[in-house]
Amino acid sequence: MIIRGSDIVKAAAALIAFFVIAGTQADASVEYTIRKGDNPSRIAKKFKVSVKAIVDENGLSEKNMMPGTRITIPANKNSSGKNASAHKASGKTACRKGKKENGNKRAKDTTARIKTGQENKPEAVNEKTASAKPLSGDIYHVVKKGDTIASVSRKYSLTAEELKELNKLKSSKLKKGRKLLVKRIGPKTYIVKKGDNIWRIARKFEVDADDLMELNEMSSSELKVGQKLFLEEVVDQSSAESIGAVVPKNFEEEIRKVSETQEFKEKDEPNKLITFARKLMNIPYKFGGNSILGIDCSGYVKKVYGLLGVELPRTAREQFKEGEAIDMDELSVGDLVFFRTYASFPSHVGIYLGNNLFIHASSKGKKVTIDSLETPYYLKRFIGGKRLLTEREHDDTELESSS
Repeated sequence: MIIRGSDIVKAAAALIAFFVIAGTQADASVEYTIRKGDNPSRIAKKFKVSVKAIVDENGLSEKNMMPGTRITIPANKNSSGKNASAHKASGKTACRKGKKENGNKRAKDTTARIKTGQENKPEAVNEKTASAKPLSGDIYHVVKKGDTIASVSRKYSLTAEELKELNKLKSSKLKKGRKLLVKRIGPKTYIVKKGDNIWRIARKFEVDADDLMELNEMSSSELKVGQKLFLEEVVDQSSAESIGAVVPKNFEEEIRKVSETQEFKEKDEPNKLITFARKLMNIPYKFGGNSILGIDCSGYVKKVYGLLGVELPRTAREQFKEGEAIDMDELSVGDLVFFRTYASFPSHVGIYLGNNLFIHASSKGKKVTIDSLETPYYLKRFIGGKRLLTEREHDDTELESSS
């Protein structure tokens, strides 16, 4: 068989073209169909690209991680660099350039099609870096020269206390350029990671485990990696008003005025405490809440005692470790009453008023309210009281007026 020179040239050209096209395809994005069990980390490892690159390219979220969904895998930048060097060494021709441009154009068109229809989708959740964060839509204020806690609070119809609480501020000083959260749209969430359990998550975010389960409508404490947990609930003001819940106005000023009255000064410590406790009557219950916009059981107790100058831990479980243990028949005005509602440890707390009544932030009533210890639900779950105040009237029938 006679091999002509022209045949050798054609074969060489075809071989070069093959490697050029292969290299070009490695540079370009590709489509991938999500399979059962896939997650961003697994897909990134398979295609040797970063998780961030895949997330940024597709705006991944739980909704578009369903099996059968087609996504775009961006080009591997490291691989792209190697291919570019190989192309340069072998020389570029007009034919290669044209093919490369067409390949890149197809890749861009594919990417555009994937992105279309995925606008405004939530950010991806990476199991390794997932943490509690508010849903998109929260409103922030960027601190400008001359801004103060008071001026920013007035601008967004907040009290200074509420603004500090939203941003966990311990000082009233504001730094220019700082972003202040002034309105939260949507509750905070947490994505369960490997090794998590309901009690560990509750401790991490200083909430009660039973409230966390109730909020997420969980009948069991079992969790799955990747599961989304709500860390708080949003109390709609209109629905709060429908059950009689209200947000007190000028709360700090009202407390100050009451504290300065002669009548208040003549009361003993327990009844001063009850005066403060009643000032918070009917404010909305909010899971994980600490302010007058919404508060949970242990946050309520902490705030009331704080007004009297007694600092308590944040959770019911920790508060149960404080003070002197008291049986039910020994309870007196101002004592803390504890309940075991779901977990094996104290998970609900209130303040005893006397006559078997106690005041608490109720997740069932959705507000700060008064209930009886003789109610079957609370009687069955009562685990004890704690006394923190020593100066008291032993006759617990001397209660504050309910007016």
